[in-house]
Amino acid sequence: MKETVLLYNFSDERLAKIQRALLPLKIRIKAVSINEYSQPLGYLAGIKDIEPTDEKFSGDGFTDELMLICGLNNTKLEALLRSLYKYGVGRIDLKAMLTPTNISWNSTQLYKAVKADHEEMNRNKAAN
Repeated sequence: MKETVLLYNFSDERLAKIQRALLPLKIRIKAVSINEYSQPLGYLAGIKDIEPTDEKFSGDGFTDELMLICGLNNTKLEALLRSLYKYGVGRIDLKAMLTPTNISWNSTQLYKAVKADHEEMNRNKAAN
């Protein structure tokens, strides 16, 4: 699998900053449209063995920014995060890695899981 970042709901300005940040790292960027939300994450990431679904997405989707990082090792992940900071992308609250658990999920399943984890983490921070 080619190193890829799937991006959801980023403004054109923030998307352009991310593209500038990741270009030197040779990481592929895919802005996912709402029409693709029913597709398996592995398919969106370009994994050859994962087939698309015929299911059409119906619904409102979500509006939060979300970044899914696919196929990066720890060194490359650290470089990605440093580059996003260097290029002034700013905070991205909802981030996840493609894993064997979520590879077959669709975008809304991923969003719900990452959003729940983020809210739980913030509740724990507030409690401490």
